[in-house]
Amino acid sequence: MNLLFRLVWMMVTARRRSRCVMMEETHLSFRVMPTDLDVNMHLTNSRYFSFMDLSRVDHMIRNGAWKHIRANKLMPVFGSGPTRFRRAAPPFKRLDITTRVVGVDDKWIYLEHKIISGETVYSVSILKAAFVDDAGRVPVDRLLTMFGYEGDLPPMTEALTLIRDADNAVMEISAA
Repeated sequence: MNLLFRLVWMMVTARRRSRCVMMEETHLSFRVMPTDLDVNMHLTNSRYFSFMDLSRVDHMIRNGAWKHIRANKLMPVFGSGPTRFRRAAPPFKRLDITTRVVGVDDKWIYLEHKIISGETVYSVSILKAAFVDDAGRVPVDRLLTMFGYEGDLPPMTEALTLIRDADNAVMEISAA
């Protein structure tokens, strides 16, 4: 229930935050509440991903993609996401989540999420996301046209290619 209230609050307040273009970094803040803690009394790992989900929706609302997603009955899906947890977030800590697109290929949009407080980095994630409709996965070029984005795209760096290749290797292992 805690995240439902945060989702509603984020959606209501997203329109008050500054607009952005699709490739700009956005920031969203949360406070670690007692309901976000695990038995070790720090932010539970799953909550990091929940905060990232909310941050992605905020990013899509602020860059205008959300209205196209809803109008075209698209569903965002998460492919994979290597995450590096660097610090434990204690109760009542204010955390900022940054979201930015760091690369695209023909199938996936790669997003970086950093969860930080001041200069302290709590986690960094590179997430692979796509959108699907009734016919299946929507190609990234069609998505960008649908969203009205005509700017430059971030390149697939060597690090992103390694992440993609590692993810493909995991799929090969699990298929064996």
